[in-house]
Amino acid sequence: MARLTERLTDLAIRKAKPNPDRNKILPDGAGLRVVVTPTGTKHFEFKSAVGGKERTARLGQYPDMSLEAARQEAGRLRQMSKTGINPVAEKRIEKIRSRVSSGNTFEKIAEELLAGKKKNCGASYFKRMHSAIKANLYPTLGSFPVQRIDAPILREALRRIEARGALDMLTDVRRWASEIFDYAKAHGQYTGDNPADALLRNVFEKHKGSNMRTIEWSEVPAFWGGLRELSADPATVAAVRLVVLTASRPGEVRAAQWKEFDLENCRWNVPAERMKMKKQHSVPLSKQAIDVLTNLKVLTGHSDYLFPSRFKGTKSPVISDMGILKAVKKASGKDIHAHGFRALFSTHVAESGMWPDSVKEAALAHSKRGVEGIYDRATHYAERVKLMQWYADEIDMAVNGAEVIPIRKTAA
Repeated sequence: MARLTERLTDLAIRKAKPNPDRNKILPDGAGLRVVVTPTGTKHFEFKSAVGGKERTARLGQYPDMSLEAARQEAGRLRQMSKTGINPVAEKRIEKIRSRVSSGNTFEKIAEELLAGKKKNCGASYFKRMHSAIKANLYPTLGSFPVQRIDAPILREALRRIEARGALDMLTDVRRWASEIFDYAKAHGQYTGDNPADALLRNVFEKHKGSNMRTIEWSEVPAFWGGLRELSADPATVAAVRLVVLTASRPGEVRAAQWKEFDLENCRWNVPAERMKMKKQHSVPLSKQAIDVLTNLKVLTGHSDYLFPSRFKGTKSPVISDMGILKAVKKASGKDIHAHGFRALFSTHVAESGMWPDSVKEAALAHSKRGVEGIYDRATHYAERVKLMQWYADEIDMAVNGAEVIPIRKTAA
């Protein structure tokens, strides 16, 4: 009958003296043992046999790993051996994963995502995103292994933005953090639920919206009248009118070049490099928009740009965003932003009930997400020609005092 191994104790391990020229082995039984090296260090090992081959896995250093913890780990590996899994190979995989995980810091993963973003989104959007992440997340989370960041840790980082009262920035940074964790999950660098998604609701203060960012449809006549009376550069006023009539982003309008326009066919082709989503976008031009452009041609047709800068020595060859913003605020008498006219367009089109949502979204150059975005590449240009003329006519009717009666049917 085989002699049973006497179980080890902490006292026995602590008192064990090293051999001067070889390792000393202290068996605990069932494959677990303590190895005392000639230098006096002690560590746990687990021996197992899988497929007829004996294998040894190093578990941990004593006393960093306790005797009880070593027995639990040995028990786990023993169960793996019984099911035919090689515990030594699994331990090596775990070490590799741990080493890789520790190298996958939040900043490293974020920079990988941003490198891809830079190729697929507008320069101004990328700059804003990169700057916000760098300023608000890297100082607290940048050096953290991404796998160790959970919802409470991310929440503390975001609360610093909330404390400044920058609630719009908070919304953007939380959304961008979510993209970073999704990217890490997709590349096997993060497991578990996305911590940013847990912070979407009922965690931070909501933006109260005290400052109105756009106008109501009922205020369109007063705004259009304010533009007529505005003592501003005529080209700047024309830029505002085009922002409204085309539902384009102010930056796309400001940097527009005459070579992009086909006035004969009433079409504006915005090149991909100037679009937020880096895809060329064709804008149908209403009769009203053509009138604006025809008058503008007399003023700035000598330039490459529709709206060249009036000031010498400026870095930008075109008028500034601030110039348009000031014109919009003066004409409306409110603290609104030119970008808000896209929301005005979206709301009025949706409430009319005349136009499919896909046509409206295509007019706004919004990208579709997920599988739908991959397979649906329709631009709905023919429908958008009708939509943009309808919208310009709606503005005319509102400005001229005609009663606008929505027609509750889908446009052909």
